[in-house]
Amino acid sequence: MQDDVFEDLVREQMLLTRFALQGVAPKDRDVPLDRSAVILLSRLHAQGPMAVAELAEAFDMDVSTIHRQTTAAMKAELLERIPDPDGGIARKLRPTEEGVRRLTAELEARKQGFARILEDWSEGEVLQFVDYLRRYNEAIESRRGKNWPR
Repeated sequence: MQDDVFEDLVREQMLLTRFALQGVAPKDRDVPLDRSAVILLSRLHAQGPMAVAELAEAFDMDVSTIHRQTTAAMKAELLERIPDPDGGIARKLRPTEEGVRRLTAELEARKQGFARILEDWSEGEVLQFVDYLRRYNEAIESRRGKNWPR
């Protein structure tokens, strides 16, 4: 493939990330969750309780970084520590009811933001866009050996 195609891809991916991080919130929404809280809550909601070390492994990040993020989420009452449901020694983290409520509201706001941005796209175009994004993310996950629970 030509180098200019990848140059375009780098620019468009950079802009996609920038716009995705900005978000477009409805006026009646709570304070938006920060990126790390959304990712933590999403993973724990999808996969179930996990220890800090398991989260660090899943995200391929330092334990200290995950510890800092989970501590902030616990202070915000979005996560709670529980005994390991499987009887292990390490305590696990799971979303609180407030964490699930805030995650649900955040994801709904993001869905509405996408709906507004893509309102003049056909359903087929949106489905194709989703398919390409999924394939892109799955290719990254495959190379890193860190699949996201879907």
